[in-house]
Amino acid sequence: MKRLQLPKNKFARVAINVSFIAIWEELAGLIIEIIWERIGELGFFNQDSFLVLLVEILLLILPILSFTYWIWWGKNFMAKKIK
Repeated sequence: MKRLQLPKNKFARVAINVSFIAIWEELAGLIIEIIWERIGELGFFNQDSFLVLLVEILLLILPILSFTYWIWWGKNFMAKKIK
């Protein structure tokens, strides 16, 4: 399978990165809303707890940071090199 070919143009990379961030922010918001509705039904956490805030930040920030790193600096940072 041929590897994903990213454009070498920096403006195209910025456009891809910005569009991913906008789309991911919307999707993460929907995912978090569904998760907390289910957890709210169980009654384990209140939605003002530190754990809820931490999960929301990690679900929103980590994918954005890893995708941005992959777009700009590392094409193979997710794959381990086998020797």
